[in-house]
Order: sequence, then structure tokens, then C-alpha cells
Amino acid sequence: MHCNQKDNFVLSRLMLFLVFTWTVITGSVFAQPTPSANIKIIIPFAPGGPTDVLGRLAAENLQQNLKVTVITENRPGANGLVGVNFLKQGPVDGSNLLFVSSGMITFSPLMDKSSNFDPQKDLVPIICLAQTDIGLIIATGVGASNLKEYLTLAKTANPPLSLGSAGVGNILHAYIEILKDSSKIDFLHVPYKGATPSFADVLGGQISGMFISVSLAEQSIRAKKVKLIGVLGKRSALFPDVPTITEQGQSGLDTLPWFAIMGPKGMSPETAQLLASAIMGSNESDFRKKIYAAGSTPLLLTGTAFSDLIKNETNAWSKLIFDKKINFQ
Repeated sequence: MHCNQKDNFVLSRLMLFLVFTWTVITGSVFAQPTPSANIKIIIPFAPGGPTDVLGRLAAENLQQNLKVTVITENRPGANGLVGVNFLKQGPVDGSNLLFVSSGMITFSPLMDKSSNFDPQKDLVPIICLAQTDIGLIIATGVGASNLKEYLTLAKTANPPLSLGSAGVGNILHAYIEILKDSSKIDFLHVPYKGATPSFADVLGGQISGMFISVSLAEQSIRAKKVKLIGVLGKRSALFPDVPTITEQGQSGLDTLPWFAIMGPKGMSPETAQLLASAIMGSNESDFRKKIYAAGSTPLLLTGTAFSDLIKNETNAWSKLIFDKKINFQ
């Protein structure tokens, strides 16, 4: 068939009309979701430690890749619930995000039966960023140099040796209760409003020790201001000679915390995918290097893989609490 110039013009106009019509009909599929000019990442923890470092890293990548202004805002309290409630009051277009720890998603909701917060219903997974190594540190004034000596000392201590945490019902508190159950030693739990003030009191000798992010305590450990006597789950690359707590005979202490970005209920899958891609950036290898430089280990998960992590870990914590009959009150 031979087409003249007029026929070509008519055909091209028809194709443009069909494309336009199809785009209008299926706009929800093809539209590129774009957050408003400003994005806020709520960090529901006190300033300091991996939460701030990784939160800023996510903010920097979002700002660079989406060409929008991104700010982080600390709103600590109630094991993350203050931040969650603030998130719920905001928009669902991608401009309103929440930095989370695994403890506030998979553990704390199991402890607070009065809360109506259900992470798997109220939040939308965007991207899991990283895990952090956790260690058990003790004050320099404690007469022990390893876990065995510390537990031996704790068995006869009167009053009981004290272990600090970031508050009642969070994951650092969980580690204390699991150690109490495994060792059959009644440590005194001292809750603080965040890990940083608890760490300050370990440094000052007001409490005997705590579970803490190894990267947060690294400088103090190397300066011999505190003693690292065991790590959780796997040996830390920062202190490879320090054995795990499991290697030293105490079971149940091998679940490492992770950190992630999530959005409010109602956020579209397209927006979540756009944000995850923007946080990751075009070079995954480069992003991994930034996470390592921040003192954490990359754990990059999105979509179903991230949702499955939440479900599986929630089930594991629930079983552990039930099997060991641990009381977190």
C-alpha cells in the first residue's frame, strides 16, 4: 500500500490521539509518582548512633536523586510510637516518611498489648537499609575481662549488677531479658530514654554495662574506656577477636537489629518503589560502601522480600517470648 504525505499526517495524528486516550484511561499505571517539594523523614529516636547516620544517608540520596528538599526530624518516645503517630497525621504522597528499627516493628508491638499499632497494617515497607552489630559492653570498674568472669561475678553480686537499655520494651531490653533467662541471673534492668544516655552511664560507671551498637561504642572500646565482652549473632568486623555470646555458652542472643524506611498506610506501591529506587541510587555498590562507612552492614531489601523479613522476624520473636516465658514488664 502506498501512503502519500497527507495519509502519513492523518495516521500520525491518529496514533497520538490513541496514545493520549490510553494514557488518560490508565493514568494510575503510567503516571510517575512524585512527592511534593519537601520530604520529611521522622526519626523516632533520640539523636545519636546509627539511626541518625543512616537516616541522614537516606535523606541525602533522596535529595540528590529526586531534586527535592529532604529534612530529618527526631521525635523520640514510647519505643517509636510518638514518631508513628506523627506519621499517621501526615500525607501519603511520599513526602512523609518514617525511619524505623526492627525492634519497634517486630518486637515492641508484642510487648505493648494496650497499643493499637500494627506495623504490618499501619506502615508500608519501602526499603530495608542495614543491620548493625550489637555488643555487650561493661564499665572499666567491673572486675571482669570476659563474659564468663562477668556472669560469675553477677551470680553473687548484692545488689544485682545493673544493665542499661534504651527503655522498657525495646530490643536492647529484650537482649537483657534473654541473657537473664539463659544465664539464670537476675540482672537489674535500668531503662533510659535512648541508648546514648545509657552509654554515658556505663562510661561513668553508674551502671555495670549494656547492649549497644558496636560502631557507637567503637572509639570508647579502643580507648579502653569500656570493655567489649561479647557480640551478638556473628563476630564483628570491627573486633573480630571478640567471640559471640553464643560461642560463650549463652543461647538466644543472635538476632541483630536492622534499620529501614517505611511510609504511612495508603501510600501507593508506585510511590514506595520510586522512593526505594531514589534512596538506593543508580549505583548499589556505591550505596553499600556508604553504609559500611557508616559503621553498619548493608541489608538491602524492598517489596516482598522486605515484607517477608518483617513477618518472619515477628513470628520468631513471638515464639522466643512464649517458649522462654520471658517477662518484659
